[in-house]
This record gives sequence, structure tokens and C-alpha cells, in this order.
Amino acid sequence: MILDRHAWMTETSARRAPRRAESANRLVLLGTGGGSNPKATRCGYSNAIVVGDAVYLLDCGEGVHRQMWRAGFTANPRFGHGTRPLVRSVCLTHLHADHLMDLANVFQGSWPGTPIDIFGPGPAGPPYTTWDDPVHPLRVPESPAPGIREVFDHLARAFATNINARVIAEGRADFVDVVNVHELRLRSEIDSAHPGDIAIDAVVDRSVAGYQVPPMEPFLVRPEDDHGVTITAILVQHQPVFPALAYRFDTPTGSVVFSGDTGPCDNVVRLATGADVLVHEVIDLDSLLARFASQPNAAQIKEQLSHAHTPVDVVGSIAQRAGVATLVLSHLVPSEDAHSPEEWE
Repeated sequence: MILDRHAWMTETSARRAPRRAESANRLVLLGTGGGSNPKATRCGYSNAIVVGDAVYLLDCGEGVHRQMWRAGFTANPRFGHGTRPLVRSVCLTHLHADHLMDLANVFQGSWPGTPIDIFGPGPAGPPYTTWDDPVHPLRVPESPAPGIREVFDHLARAFATNINARVIAEGRADFVDVVNVHELRLRSEIDSAHPGDIAIDAVVDRSVAGYQVPPMEPFLVRPEDDHGVTITAILVQHQPVFPALAYRFDTPTGSVVFSGDTGPCDNVVRLATGADVLVHEVIDLDSLLARFASQPNAAQIKEQLSHAHTPVDVVGSIAQRAGVATLVLSHLVPSEDAHSPEEWE
């Protein structure tokens, strides 16, 4: 049997053309695939809110650096001769690999010279810091679940040869100096050494991996800026990853909410109430589990995924309860070879 090595091209050409908006203010889906598996027809999960000449990224899945350029904006004002909208901030919902895999490339590849804010989760704490299993010991036990500040520092260290080579040979300024990292942490865990961090007013018992986030009200991440954009967030249910966040962007022409990765969660409804657009993750659990049926940990995978993600037949009721005008399905799992866009809808 001869297999078509380029079947993905046929699938891509048969899809509906992407919807594009040329308006100054717009939502751009840079990548809609969930999970870290290789993908031929979708990029990793990433989004952008564009307001005039400013861009606000939401997550940095695989391919976001290329997709930014294709979408017509940049993280470096010198690229595009100042005609492209410029990335002002990056918000990360959580620190699973498929949500920050291309974060390093946004900075290493674009080499920004203007300030960029990164907002993301602080250190997770338990159950990582309390895990004790000699058969399956933790990687890097002294810091088993670092926050985004340490993650970004590790990335800069990993690419130190590249950074220093550019500085020495080309006379570039170090881009790390223009990056401002802000961690979102429980108020009880805020470190006075970092006054730019954002406090989360909640009490969460993470003594077990299956913890539940409490009902809460949205909190302010960044007040209204010079483009009229306000960012708020809320905790969502994606255990054992903590904190996992949903974000809301209120702009002069509309509001967009991103659920991040989450099981069905009333906090998403609270954050999305009255929003114009809700971009929500979805999973077809049966299709995905069929791929893991022969694995020895299949039952554990099913238990985890059923609580940490939202079934596609549930997401509509979440949007309805929030009263949003438009529901967008994204972070599709399985991301390809499972359903057509019409079937997802």
C-alpha cells in the first residue's frame, strides 16, 4: 500500500478559507491546535488582540513567531519599517509546553528594542513541592514548578551563546533588558522584591493533585493603557497546573475572553459575562482516548483529561450562560485527522 505523504496538503486546500478582518481593531487566531504533538495543518495555540498599532499576544504555542509575521505585525519596530502593529505585551494562561513553546523565538527571532510586558503564572508550589515518589522522582526538585520569571531567565540562559554572540559581534543591545516580567500569584505568596507582580485574592488548597479552584471575581492584571485596553483575569480549573488563568481584554471597540485550558468552570462564565467574543478550548475526549487505548496509563490519562479540559458538547452552555455574542472554538484536541471545521461546529 502506497501512502500519500502529502495528504495534509489536500486536507488544507479543502478547508474553508480563513476569515480575515482588515479593521484596525481585531482578534487574530495565530494557532488553534491543542497539545504538543506534531501538526501539519494547524499551529500551536496562540492569539493576538490588535488595537491600532498595538498588539497583545495571548500564549505562544509552536509557530507563533512565523504566524505573527504572516498576520502583519511584529515584536520589533525596525521590521516592516514601522508599518506593522507592534507587540506590547504577552499574556500566558499557564506553563504547559504547548502554550509557551515559541516564547523564546518571539524574542530571539525578533530581538525587540522597545519594552514588552510578560504576564504569566508564578511558581506553582504544591503538589509539586510536596511530591514524594522514589519511583517517579521530580525533575529539578529544588524548583519543580517555576513561575514565568524563572522560566524566562532559564530561556535567556539557554540561549546565552546566541545573545552574547549578537552583542559582541554585532553591537546589539541585549533584548532581555527591555522585557518586564510580572507574575500572577496568590496574595499570600507575593514577594516584596517584585512590586510589579499581580496579587490573586483566593485561597486554594493544593495539597492534592485534584484540587478545585474556588469561585472568585475577576481581578485586574493591567489597568487601561494608552490604547484603551484593560486586562483582567481569573483562576480556572486545569489541575495540577497552577495557577491556570483565563484572560479578558476590554478594548474601545469590544471585549474578548480567552478561557485558557480548563475543565468546565463557573469562573469562566464570570469573566466572560457580557463579552463580545469568548475563545474557549474544546476536546473530543472519545476521539483522543481511542489513541491511548493500548497505553498502560490509559485510565489515568482519561481521568486527568476529563477534569482538565472542556468537552465540545458542554462549551455552548458556558457561552450561553455568559451571554457572549460569539463563541470561538480553539485549542482543538485532537487538532487534526479527527474532525472537519463543520464537524467541530
